[in-house]
Amino acid sequence: MDMTPRYLTYDEYTEVGGTLDETEFNYYAYEAESYIDWYTFNRLHNTTEIPEAVKRCEVYLIKFIQERLSVLGVSMGGDGSVAKNPIASMMSQSNDGVSVSYGNMSARDANASLYKEVEQTIQRQLAGVTNELGRKLLYRGLYSGE
Repeated sequence: MDMTPRYLTYDEYTEVGGTLDETEFNYYAYEAESYIDWYTFNRLHNTTEIPEAVKRCEVYLIKFIQERLSVLGVSMGGDGSVAKNPIASMMSQSNDGVSVSYGNMSARDANASLYKEVEQTIQRQLAGVTNELGRKLLYRGLYSGE
């Protein structure tokens, strides 16, 4: 499977302060681009000029997805393999008696939380952005020829 990013190059990523090695970058960029493609109805697939807003959004999503998966106990090995660890999170906290309890978050809840944040990020950062054909990336209707 080809996991080469289409919208953001590794050099562009490192120029803005990205710290992942290239293997990890390719993994997270692929994930980020799959979310972007989903919410933009693949309107960037045949585009030769990727809007700067899309690149900035992808950098943010790479960092966010990496951090979120790390918190959820998912890590990537140096060979590109993904390891899943038990998902533990703070379930409750009390301020007066300084009581904190931890529990396992279901994978369903973890995924729902991730998807919600990704969707909000894409909606916020790509609102009003168009591709080279002048089509709004987040438009929910069909343009002629789609």
